[in-house]
Amino acid sequence: MNLLTRYILRQNLYLLLLICGIGLGIFVFVELFDRMDEFLAAGVGAGTIAAYFIFRTPFILAQIFPAVFLVALMVQLGLMLRNRELLALEACAVSPGSVARSVLWYALALCLVQFSFSEVLGVSGHKGADRIWSEEVRNRQVVTRKLNDIWFREGDRIVHMGEVVPASRTGRKLTVYVLDAKDSGKVAEVLTAAEFRSSASGWTLTDATRTVPESFAVTREKSVDLDLRTDVAGFLIIDPKTKLDSLPFWQLGSEIRRLRDSGSNIERLQTAWHMKLAYAASVLVMALIALAVISVFGSLYVIIPVGLVTTFCYYGLFVLCASAGEKGLVPPVLAAWAANALFALVAGGRMAMGRSFHLG
Repeated sequence: MNLLTRYILRQNLYLLLLICGIGLGIFVFVELFDRMDEFLAAGVGAGTIAAYFIFRTPFILAQIFPAVFLVALMVQLGLMLRNRELLALEACAVSPGSVARSVLWYALALCLVQFSFSEVLGVSGHKGADRIWSEEVRNRQVVTRKLNDIWFREGDRIVHMGEVVPASRTGRKLTVYVLDAKDSGKVAEVLTAAEFRSSASGWTLTDATRTVPESFAVTREKSVDLDLRTDVAGFLIIDPKTKLDSLPFWQLGSEIRRLRDSGSNIERLQTAWHMKLAYAASVLVMALIALAVISVFGSLYVIIPVGLVTTFCYYGLFVLCASAGEKGLVPPVLAAWAANALFALVAGGRMAMGRSFHLG
């Protein structure tokens, strides 16, 4: 690591920690103000509230880190520009490209830090905060948690559960579509049941109705045993209403493979998987944006507002593309990486022009 990189790193780390603290404080204050009524209504103590925000802190930091890094870098480079440090570096034969390379290598290292922090501490902290919020504030204990509208496939059967309590392995409003063995696209039989219970040996349906679509024959049975082996208790691992950001990168990948084998629609999960990588890479994009803005504007009072507006545009496009990917309108890879590619191309193109920073 050369002297210039060490100098940039030392200055930036100080600003990064300072602005991270300010951003975290604002975020926590806003969320505390927003949820205070629910904390008071639940009658939880100050210790529980403090524990909730302690668990939330890593997740919040992971979310705000790219924007915080951009602000810290723009302030640092803006001060170096105002104090003629960038001019002095160029007078000593240190080109703008050398400064940019030092910044980009530093940003690349922070990409790895952000990804690791988000997927380890961020995910575990989010789960801890969600447990406190669900069990102690909302009083939703795991043993009574209900999931609605669950689909899965096992063999030649497609199963829909209207309501299921995974902890007790019971549920209501069950529908089982049995596919024709000779023609997988044809439904040979439809089983419906008012209630069901699953076990290691199979499922037991209560108040069941068998319907054969080809002949329209309908048979009602008080109890039916099915040789389904899917354990509904496993559905507690992934709640369909859970935010995708709360799933670790590796767990999300395994779920994608499992659901792909079952024939489920996985575009939403694939988009989320790529978004985790793309969001970590956004730290590098923020560095490019900061360098490009510094090369255009020479006033610190202009640099920061322009950089923030550009960042808002970036996040707006990032969220828009992600939403399109989750709905299947664009491929998951394109949805997750489009904002990064566009802003990196524009900012990188500006840097490739090689203009001196002090001429901004």
